[in-house]
Amino acid sequence: MTPRDQELLEKQLHGIDNRPPEGIFMLPFATVFCAGMAVGGFLLAYTDQPPLPMAVNDIAAQTSQPGLPTAR
Repeated sequence: MTPRDQELLEKQLHGIDNRPPEGIFMLPFATVFCAGMAVGGFLLAYTDQPPLPMAVNDIAAQTSQPGLPTAR
């Protein structure tokens, strides 16, 4: 490569940015996350097992019944 060719190449490559566009790395992560949520939702939705019971602390139900005072 002659010095003239090197000069022309540097002129052509001067405006090129080597960095990838912003957010390009986030796109695969978001895609895999959404796909995993969808697949997991479908797998759990179509099982023969009943859903697990969830513990609920119903404060209104607990305070509606008067409690006996206890001495300690």
